[in-house]
Amino acid sequence: MISESRHPRSAIAKDGFDAGIRLGEFIAADMVAVRLTPSFRFAIVASPAYLDRRGRPKAPQDLHDHACVRMRRSSGAVAPWRLQDGGRPIELAVSGPLVVNDFPTMLGAALGGVGLAQVPEPIAVEDVLKGRLEEVLTAYAPMTPGVFLYHSGLRQVLPKLRAFIDHVRGHPADVANLALKPGHRLS
Repeated sequence: MISESRHPRSAIAKDGFDAGIRLGEFIAADMVAVRLTPSFRFAIVASPAYLDRRGRPKAPQDLHDHACVRMRRSSGAVAPWRLQDGGRPIELAVSGPLVVNDFPTMLGAALGGVGLAQVPEPIAVEDVLKGRLEEVLTAYAPMTPGVFLYHSGLRQVLPKLRAFIDHVRGHPADVANLALKPGHRLS
């Protein structure tokens, strides 16, 4: 059994899970990690209609004047938006009319004109290329190491998990539906 990324990392074995899937920066150092996707950016996107109505932010502080779709963490806390300014990390507490639990819902809200959304670039790239979304604050987009399968490695890996790990390593594109095709970037 595999736990989703919202499951607390320290509880996967205790709660009977063999492994979990989460962003690389959220995996404890004592876990064994298997890459599922390449590194990718988190892009801030919105529909052209929203941007025509509310304007395009030019700097991170402009986000305070916008409706931002936010993400609720498994702990119940609302996640801040992470940005970079010349390699320096920035965290912003943004506000907006909608708090969601997953990135597809956040992307759908952006497509529907609810506001700005900060999403993994791979899930937004097609909508940006087709003009349904526009990226803003591109220079401030942070990178993430990617998505990983992780497990404790403290006990012998069960055959079903070993088979899955071997499949992932042999067919990463089949498993990693977030993986970007080479050359596809929003900016």
